[in-house]
Amino acid sequence: MAAGLSLLVAACLSCSASERSSPAAAPGPAAAPTAPPKPVVPAAPLVPQAEAQLTTQCEQGQLAKCVELGDRLRERSPPAEPDYAGAIELYDRACNGAVALGCAQLGLMYQDGLGVPADGERARDLYTRSCDAGAARACSRLGALFLTGTFVERDIEQAYARNDQGCSGGDGLGCVNLALMHRYGDGVKRDAARAFELARKSCDANEGRGCTLLGEMTAAGEGTPANATLGMMQNMKGCDLGDGRGCGNVGVSYQVGAGTAQDPKRAAELFARACKAGEQRFCELLQRFRQNAQSASAP
Repeated sequence: MAAGLSLLVAACLSCSASERSSPAAAPGPAAAPTAPPKPVVPAAPLVPQAEAQLTTQCEQGQLAKCVELGDRLRERSPPAEPDYAGAIELYDRACNGAVALGCAQLGLMYQDGLGVPADGERARDLYTRSCDAGAARACSRLGALFLTGTFVERDIEQAYARNDQGCSGGDGLGCVNLALMHRYGDGVKRDAARAFELARKSCDANEGRGCTLLGEMTAAGEGTPANATLGMMQNMKGCDLGDGRGCGNVGVSYQVGAGTAQDPKRAAELFARACKAGEQRFCELLQRFRQNAQSASAP
């Protein structure tokens, strides 16, 4: 695969918000009781309202809601803990009930080893089953496996065909995978204009990596006239959609003043955001940035 090609094989669904209880008010002066005290009733567990509603709908047999609930359990953020076992049970129920997306999400758990031992063969089989049943996301993930040779022998024809199924089905991940293939000429003819159109389609589908790629190509003038300001905005959309590389790219724009005024503080904030998202090169850039700032401020 050509240098620089990076695929994101991941699911891209909604996350749940945690509820927090308000601090108790300080007690006032005691008053003489005028009625017998009421019995103490244990407080109900703090269950997010959305999860409670999805649980009811899932138990009523709405299996697509079981998949949504599984996503919420898998993607819980602190202080709540992810419930991988619960997510697996829900995905499995939906998959066995002929909900294609349930099979796709179950495949993700086996691919990443979340709550179960990692099992690439099982993940591949679930993606295939799900894709053939019409789940575009599963097609994109399966295409990425064929493109990178993960769990399967690398097969460019299958990679292109499966990613094309995903992209044509409205999944932005398949579109950005195809865009990367055309941008770098990985098994297909290098075609900047085609790569740009696919990246735009991916971004329009709210795929963060697609927006970042679109921003990089716009800033560099690949397949479109160069526009640093628009490229920065597209990278920022990628960042806001969870793609750390987009955050780092915008940080560089603020650092050097490309498409915007220089703003070292904003640059550092975005490098930190990229670093937190796992983009190691921006962690290193942030460290050097801070070291240079300290040296400049030293007497």
